[in-house]
Amino acid sequence: MNAVAPHLLLLSVVLPFGALALALWPGGRFFYRYTLPWLPLPALCLGMLAPDSSLELPWLLNGGLWLVDDLRRTFLVVTALVWSVSGLFAVGYLKRVHQTRFCVFWTLTLAGNLGLIVAADIASFYSFFALMTFAGYGLVVHEGTVDANRAGRIYLAMAVAGEMAILAGLLMSAELADSARLSDLPGAIARSEQRDLIVLLLLAGFGVKAGLPLLHFWLPLAHPVAPTPASAVLSGAMIKAGLLGWMLTLPFGEVSMPVWGNALVLLGVLGALGGAALGLGQRRAKAVLAYSSISQMGLMVLMVGAALAEARQAGTLLAVVALYGLHHGLAKGSLFLSTALALPERRSGRWLLWGLIALPGLSLAGLPFTSGSAAKLAMKDVLAPPDYHFAMASWLPAFMSAGAVATMLLILRFLQVQNQGAARGDNVLCLWLGWAASLLASVLLFWVLPWPESVPDKRWLHEMLAGAWGLTWPMLLAIGSAAVVACLFRQR
Repeated sequence: MNAVAPHLLLLSVVLPFGALALALWPGGRFFYRYTLPWLPLPALCLGMLAPDSSLELPWLLNGGLWLVDDLRRTFLVVTALVWSVSGLFAVGYLKRVHQTRFCVFWTLTLAGNLGLIVAADIASFYSFFALMTFAGYGLVVHEGTVDANRAGRIYLAMAVAGEMAILAGLLMSAELADSARLSDLPGAIARSEQRDLIVLLLLAGFGVKAGLPLLHFWLPLAHPVAPTPASAVLSGAMIKAGLLGWMLTLPFGEVSMPVWGNALVLLGVLGALGGAALGLGQRRAKAVLAYSSISQMGLMVLMVGAALAEARQAGTLLAVVALYGLHHGLAKGSLFLSTALALPERRSGRWLLWGLIALPGLSLAGLPFTSGSAAKLAMKDVLAPPDYHFAMASWLPAFMSAGAVATMLLILRFLQVQNQGAARGDNVLCLWLGWAASLLASVLLFWVLPWPESVPDKRWLHEMLAGAWGLTWPMLLAIGSAAVVACLFRQR
């Protein structure tokens, strides 16, 4: 596998580009959509089976370097999985109108998303990031409705602003480091007199993609209007690119920055609770899930803030953030795909389907013995040590519990709205297969996927029963609050 890994690394990025040839061949357009589930599979194999590897491309731009390491592996696996199951779902979802156009933007966005993960040089990373961003516009406006075009304009305006901030931050960092390698940037930024300006540019630029509060406005507009498979990859995979951008460029572990750390913690809390509050007022299932993504990203931003504030804990904190991103991507992808499913006519079939649809949502809220419980227990473990000294440190456990309550309220709202708006009838086979694959990945496959090696000792998996109450009471509080509100409205 050591000899195969560099070739697999190259194939992971090149294969989506190669599929574009089908759009140019009239006879191949019919088969184009059937390639969508298969295009991410080399990347999935690379992430799950191949050892750490690198590939030098001296002829590419200023000299390219692509690699897979412990951090990138987690992002590569979740990205490839979400794109693959969503591609399978898209085979049954797509209509004949504008089918080839959708496939072209899909494969370009996929290539950018996979490429930025493995890119280790600045030129490749930024090029792939920009490709993913601007090709994603085609997915947002695909339906061609008034709402889709409006969301596309806002998406594009914020994307341009974000790309400008990222490019400025990367160029300033590269000059300071006198290097084109991403790995040389954090140390150079930490030593620079312009550190605060560069950190601001990178936080804001990548924050647009990550749905950072005050930079999130495109997200709740784009998700509801995009085709359902596109919504799944937007939330399950693409917004994680902003998170990865922070991890690769900011000076984590080099220097403690408590001011920026406290600011990110506050923004994370604002995203986690504010996103939930706005989501509860939505009347479309995908809009509720869009605000849920903002809320969940808020919890990850909170952890990133803690890592920026405490250099000694940064490695462990970021590993747990990557694990949480793996869990969130799989669960949220499944939830988005479920919004396009028609419910069976028979009541027994509807109840069974509802239980399965709700399972990834309950996992997001931290239901014991689900992927969400594993991620949340890992978070609590790394936040437990008493050696955090920045101002917001003592509030972190309380913020996490409040976020769990907010998540459960959003899931209840999603189930309510989805029940009101879901159609009745049959689903084509590929819709069932795509959604079932996403559900299995979230519920079962998560436990055998490669986790970051810096995640705390997995002994707590065997102690999950002992921590069940700590995971369950926020869910019970949310359910009780929702029941009280429902009774009050019913009495009016």
